Amino acid sequence: MENNDKTLDSPSNRDPERDAWAQLTWKYLNDLPQQLDGIRTILEVKDYSTIKKQAHRIKGTSGTYHLKTISQGAARLERLAEGRNHHAIASAINKVSRLVELESKRLNSQVKK
Repeated sequence: MENNDKTLDSPSNRDPERDAWAQLTWKYLNDLPQQLDGIRTILEVKDYSTIKKQAHRIKGTSGTYHLKTISQGAARLERLAEGRNHHAIASAINKVSRLVELESKRLNSQVKK
């Protein structure tokens, strides 16, 4: 007996625009850890101006992808770079890294639904 039920994973039930957006978001999330590692490296030489610029870029791009928590974390990182508080910046980078992991897991679970 043939089963004609369509699952969410079948191509006919998927929204191509949603899939494309999810793929772009996934790629962005996968690139973020390297960007954050770059900020950690910049922190070692105490180039707070560059940290602020990088955080600002992450804040904006994350907002574009509707990644609100990451955008907010990057905004905090941007503010901390102005204050030049090395330890607070390091902590904020770690927090944004954890947010990236959480968002990656969330997106992965949504795509598999």
